[in-house]
Amino acid sequence: MAFTRDDYVVRAGWRSFWLVLLAVLGWTALTVGVWLAHRGIATDVALLVFEVIFIAECVRRARLATQRKVVLAVHSRGIFFGDGGSQETVPWSRICAVEFFRERVARVKSHTIYHCVGVRSLGTRQVQRPGNGHAAQPVPDRSILWPLNAGRPDLIPGGDGTVRHAYRRMDGWRVNQVRLTRAVHRYAPAVPVINGPDYTAPLSWGEVFQAKRAWRSFSR
Repeated sequence: MAFTRDDYVVRAGWRSFWLVLLAVLGWTALTVGVWLAHRGIATDVALLVFEVIFIAECVRRARLATQRKVVLAVHSRGIFFGDGGSQETVPWSRICAVEFFRERVARVKSHTIYHCVGVRSLGTRQVQRPGNGHAAQPVPDRSILWPLNAGRPDLIPGGDGTVRHAYRRMDGWRVNQVRLTRAVHRYAPAVPVINGPDYTAPLSWGEVFQAKRAWRSFSR
């Protein structure tokens, strides 16, 4: 896809490659230590599988950086999302807002926070689409009860009449928000650029207490 000088284009860089490479080196050192201490077929296979996954991701990011792949672009037809694995252009007719938000992903004993950029479209129920992560997955009915009982229906996907149509984690690359906003206003003046709700959207202690109290009253 060709872009013009008026378009705002973000390309993959080397930052994500170096981060993954450091992870590969650290995992390799850990693998050698574990292998020397606990030799066994099951352990060897598990360590080898994770090593291959890390190396494959390292190679993928090196390829993206070398080829200067476009990961995001604001152009006359809409907003292009691409990460080397999946790509699409969301037309302006489907976009009611461009949003920045944070996605919190839980690990075994920690969590990772990703800065994300995406677009919202009209809708009352979140639908899973290719290329999106956890922040754009349908929410189970049981999980909806928490923000609903807390008096925060605005945190429910579709509660305000919009859902996340597409987004990407800015993993190893960043967006200049000023330049992106200018490009959006150039091609779609009516489309706002907003700070959307984080995933998962945190509730205050008071809201959690209110949700628990409503849940107990409902369960009686």
